[in-house]
Amino acid sequence: MVIDMHCHLLPGVDDGSKDEKETEKMLRMAWKEGIRGILVTPHYHVDRSGDFAERCKSAYRKVCSMAKGMYPEMRIFLGNEIFYSTGVVEALKRGDALTLNGTRYVLVEFAPYVELLTIRKAVQELQYAGYTPILAHMERYDCMKKEEQVRALVEMGALMQVNASTITGKMGMGVKRYMKKLLKEDLIHIIGTDAHSSSHRRPKIKKCLRYIEKKAGASRRQKLTERNPAKIIRGENICG
Repeated sequence: MVIDMHCHLLPGVDDGSKDEKETEKMLRMAWKEGIRGILVTPHYHVDRSGDFAERCKSAYRKVCSMAKGMYPEMRIFLGNEIFYSTGVVEALKRGDALTLNGTRYVLVEFAPYVELLTIRKAVQELQYAGYTPILAHMERYDCMKKEEQVRALVEMGALMQVNASTITGKMGMGVKRYMKKLLKEDLIHIIGTDAHSSSHRRPKIKKCLRYIEKKAGASRRQKLTERNPAKIIRGENICG
């Protein structure tokens, strides 16, 4: 089962889907792309109102019902894409920020210009609190443009998520070649569409799946889009 590990299709909770009609369009598009599981990850910032988690859960229940009616085989899972800042660990402990499917895994993002030392400290802080950080769209960070920088974080225990569109060249050929290198070095762990609507930043993944299979093999493609995601959803360890 191909699982999209980063998607913003919950209606009306962040800058993703604006309403249930848009969510329905995104679900139809995802299904046509071969996606059979979606981890919905609305943006969380520490300055969000106190009822944000409950609003996410309410929207999630509606989307689960919608998906079940449209495609009984489609599975929807809930988490947050958390912008890392002071107070995030406390928010996680309170339940104001959500882990991925209730596991110890957390999807965290940073500003594009973040320093590598800041990411290292964030990884350590999350690990010390008992969480396993997954860096959202790691290709965006200026401080991670070299393989050794990525490898150092992976060796610390962080996992890397890359957007499907980046794999196929949306950020340019230079970044595409870099992603190919990281794929072959096993430094990418999961893929997400980071979809926000049915017209802009869409839930498209089929082209990415074909590319990974061609460049790194069917087993690697399955690992990134099926086996690793399933382990994360279940809260199991990922090795390599």
